[in-house]
Amino acid sequence: MVQEYAKKQPDGFVNSIRKVAIVGATGNIGKALTEHILQAGQHELTALTRAGSNSVLPKGVKTAVIDYNDEETLVSALTGHDFLIITLAVQAPPDTQSKLIKAAAKAGVTHVMPNAYGLNFYDSESIRRDIPVTLGAYHSIAEVNSLGLKCIILIVGFWYEYSLATTEAMFGFDLKNHKVTMFDDGKKAIPVSTWDQCGRAVAILLSLKKLPEDESDKSATLSRFHEKPVFISSFNVSQRDILDSVNRVTGVSDADWEIKYQPAKARYEEGGKDLSEGNMLGFYKMMFSRVFYASGEADFEPDNKILGLSEEKLDEATAKGLELAKET
Repeated sequence: MVQEYAKKQPDGFVNSIRKVAIVGATGNIGKALTEHILQAGQHELTALTRAGSNSVLPKGVKTAVIDYNDEETLVSALTGHDFLIITLAVQAPPDTQSKLIKAAAKAGVTHVMPNAYGLNFYDSESIRRDIPVTLGAYHSIAEVNSLGLKCIILIVGFWYEYSLATTEAMFGFDLKNHKVTMFDDGKKAIPVSTWDQCGRAVAILLSLKKLPEDESDKSATLSRFHEKPVFISSFNVSQRDILDSVNRVTGVSDADWEIKYQPAKARYEEGGKDLSEGNMLGFYKMMFSRVFYASGEADFEPDNKILGLSEEKLDEATAKGLELAKET
């Protein structure tokens, strides 16, 4: 793609993002994004909410009531916004994202961040084949591009605290019963992110200029990420690293755990069998064990330096994960 410059844009062009709309502002990742956008204080933020929603939004967030079955409400809510952030639950109807993308195009939104947060499916056909749910995100990216919108894709790896706290089917940790299943030898490290790191990244991205001012402007701009995802992480971590961190934070040792080992491929196949029998936890078993394959198809180098993001401290993130586990 030929690089565009702000100085060559038509009169009235504004080289910054001003108004942002977000879907899922009170969800897991959406809440973190909302909080950090508000903290940055540089944008007008509107949350799209369904009629009758009881979700409580933080002070400073505007609301626009929408009906996913009435496109006019979506277009009306999005008109005047520069950037749409979509965060959706796994159980959201499969056509929800497409409805939002189409409405954004009709409303004149220029930039869309689709619901594609998580593992790196973008660079690997084998990952998309083995984890078919990623194909939905991949097709949504294609739809954004086909409608002439600027697609800003955020790839973050697994959410660290959530994956540690929620179920053994993810990182293999049963925190309550002090049991852990290591995939292969447990030493394969993968990139992961905390929710706060995701929020910081999005707030920074929204603060970037859309385009370089001219040929001499070498600063980071949103246009840098029009044809490739933004990759961010908090740190690279293995299951062995996680167990060591949990031990440090809680003051225990390996002797207090029941530790077993399972080939990652066998766990992936086991997850597929569970899923075929109606056990939805099999989905997580498949996804997580596949990313931990030694071949590393989902690995990536983060763009942290470009965005000014620092590596986070593992034990602090682990402590938050353990607190989250108490709430689930």
